[in-house]
Amino acid sequence: MLSRISFTVLIISIILSISGCTGLIRFETEHSHLELIPGENCFELTRGVKISFSNVQKEVSIPYEIERISERTLLVLFREGTASAPGPIFHLSHEALGIEADQVLIVQPILNQTSYVPTEERYEAQFIKDSLSTVVRFTKLPYCLLISRADALYTAQHLPGKFLLEGDLLYHIGPNWIPSHSAVYLGVDYETAMTDEKLGFNNEVTFGESYPFLSHGYNLVEEGVFIFPNDIENHSYVNLFNYDTYESRWLRYWATSFSGARRFPGEISPQDRRKISRFMYETAEKGALWSVGFAWSGFWDLPFTDRDLYSCVGVVEKAYESAGRNIVPFWEDMFYLNSFEQFSRTIPVPEITSMVGDKVEFRINSLLAEWTYVGFDKWSFGDHAWIWKSESNVELLSPQGSLEVKNDHCIFTWTPLETGDYPIIFRFFGEFEGKEVEKYHTLTVHVTGKDS
Repeated sequence: MLSRISFTVLIISIILSISGCTGLIRFETEHSHLELIPGENCFELTRGVKISFSNVQKEVSIPYEIERISERTLLVLFREGTASAPGPIFHLSHEALGIEADQVLIVQPILNQTSYVPTEERYEAQFIKDSLSTVVRFTKLPYCLLISRADALYTAQHLPGKFLLEGDLLYHIGPNWIPSHSAVYLGVDYETAMTDEKLGFNNEVTFGESYPFLSHGYNLVEEGVFIFPNDIENHSYVNLFNYDTYESRWLRYWATSFSGARRFPGEISPQDRRKISRFMYETAEKGALWSVGFAWSGFWDLPFTDRDLYSCVGVVEKAYESAGRNIVPFWEDMFYLNSFEQFSRTIPVPEITSMVGDKVEFRINSLLAEWTYVGFDKWSFGDHAWIWKSESNVELLSPQGSLEVKNDHCIFTWTPLETGDYPIIFRFFGEFEGKEVEKYHTLTVHVTGKDS
């Protein structure tokens, strides 16, 4: 007869085996070495990914791993300590990597295990792209390389705070999705977040994030996990904390790169949403620190202190985990987690509630990818990158409301006169690489009476 421990091990093994077969848990890792010899060298690392080295002067052994961290992204990891290796050239086949006509290939190097920004020598990547492949020449072997498939077109509906729910998700899309930013809409103050009362309350302004605070792009002031707006005593940039709100940051200052509020696609109760807010306030209260480097997986547990390290996407993920929810499955964020992977598992807000006679008005726009020269700076090591630009390519396909076209966006306006549920259908479109791409989104407006 099996002992209790043996029986437990057997059950766990069966579960893992079944999960692995169904794709529920995927640990796909390839380990190998590149054995360089003097002269020209070329290797196929995995399907669609080749690497070559020119003018190698001596024999070098380079260990590497291929991590398939999701259906969209693979990671080529080189071990640190291979500084003697020459700068490589990556040859990436769009067809072999599964890039569709409405997708782009994004390539992002990570320079070392503990930092995003190079601390010593200059680091650059030069891109050559056509419809079939992307070639990237590096001046130095990166610590690892993220290779992802992203959509060429995204939708963005900039709903006012009054239409959001506690725990809704906010994303800023940067070049090649890095740097990008994740945050969480709260809509409650500290006192409310610490209780289970007033579930469904919404102050329309409050959000939380982990961020290296810049005074809007200049001097570093503070970094960590913060709630906005928040009156912090004796702070050198207290005005930023007092007046930065969901509207001022996301609907105005970052409007051209804002994805529009997003939502967790699974079931989540009002009590769960309150747990998310509570986690954000408690983490900020403990003085948690911002980090990208040591928190590649989103979080780093510092010993002997409650002031742990969180990346922007990491604190959002941990907030959801505190409510028993995972936006990104845990087996896919054990090594690396970024805003793109999290965003790809969310949906645009699908429904809002308004009252008869109240105006529903918000900005709406397409975000269309454009291959752009960006130069070299501490956040961009490549000379070119995909940048998603705000465009007014939106069509209203429902009789309710009207769409006013502005320079790079549209304004949807509608004042409902009767109660009911109204599906508002939008078509987003644009020309990408000589072909038209499009997406559709339906926003259901639940219209209630004044006394409801």
